[in-house]
Amino acid sequence: MNATRGRNRKPQYVQGVITLTGVAFKEGDQYVSICRELGTASCGTTAEEALNNLADAIDVHLNGLEETGEISRVLREKHIRVDMPPIPNEPPDEQLVEVRFAPNSLYSIYQRPVPVAAPV
Repeated sequence: MNATRGRNRKPQYVQGVITLTGVAFKEGDQYVSICRELGTASCGTTAEEALNNLADAIDVHLNGLEETGEISRVLREKHIRVDMPPIPNEPPDEQLVEVRFAPNSLYSIYQRPVPVAAPV
C-alpha cells in the first residue's frame, strides 16, 4: 500500500453557509462593532455605520482565510458552525439583518457562503 497516496490528493470543497453575529455599541464619541465569533472589530459614527464597516471587515478576514486555505481550520478552531444547504439549492447571498435590543446598541446577523472541505 502506498502511504503517500492520500497526502497527494487535493481536498475537495463544497459550499456551506456560516452565520455570524455583530453588535455595535456606543463608546465615547463613536460606535464600536464586534463579531465575537471571529474576533473581528470595526467602528463608525453611528451604530449602522459601525455594523456596515464590520461587515466589510468580516469579508476581508474571511477572504484572506479563503485565499490562504485556512478557512476550514479557523472555523473549526473557533467552533463556528457551517450549515450545508439542501441540495440542489445554492447557499443564500450575503445578508445583513439588524435588530435593536437596547438603547445605543444594535445587533446584526451576518450570513455568508464559505467553501469547506468535503468529507472523503
